[in-house]
Amino acid sequence: MEYADSGTLRNYLSERFENLTWNDKLNLALQLSNAISWLHNKKIVHRDLHSNSILVHRNIIKLADFGLSIRVEESTNIQSNLSKMFAYVDPQNFNIKSHSNNQIQVYSLNQKSDIYSIGILFWEISSGQPPFRNESYNDDLVIEILQGLREKPIPNTPEDYVNIYTDCWNIEPNNRPTINQVVEKLNAI
Repeated sequence: MEYADSGTLRNYLSERFENLTWNDKLNLALQLSNAISWLHNKKIVHRDLHSNSILVHRNIIKLADFGLSIRVEESTNIQSNLSKMFAYVDPQNFNIKSHSNNQIQVYSLNQKSDIYSIGILFWEISSGQPPFRNESYNDDLVIEILQGLREKPIPNTPEDYVNIYTDCWNIEPNNRPTINQVVEKLNAI
């Protein structure tokens, strides 16, 4: 793996956030979106996007941590091993439903799951902080996220940017944009 002089995106934001302009933040979001677009166009889902799985080298985003990545057509039945990074995980993954015939329907991570994670990452890029940093990462937080809890937009964040990430973290996967729509909207800002 190539060396990343700034470490993870989380480290990069922690150390450099105060010096980043909105153009810098927008550039990070666009680089991330273009990288995910490349994956999705190759029918690959990352499935583990969070600020510690993204590296920064000379202000350039590098995706890492492909251990959960898979080639897909639309979705997969293979389940993700959810870690302490669940704030970045599509809430639908936690929403297990039982049916009358005692079968359990389990949501599978797919391209729309990556879009959800991107929405959380865009918020993090705008705030410089990991999501829910003042909350305990426990079952109660999972339930609140399932019920629609999201971080609040950071003051002075461009409205178009906020609209993009709130569309991305929509609770209903079918209402989320595609990655190509995200790239198009970012380019229009």
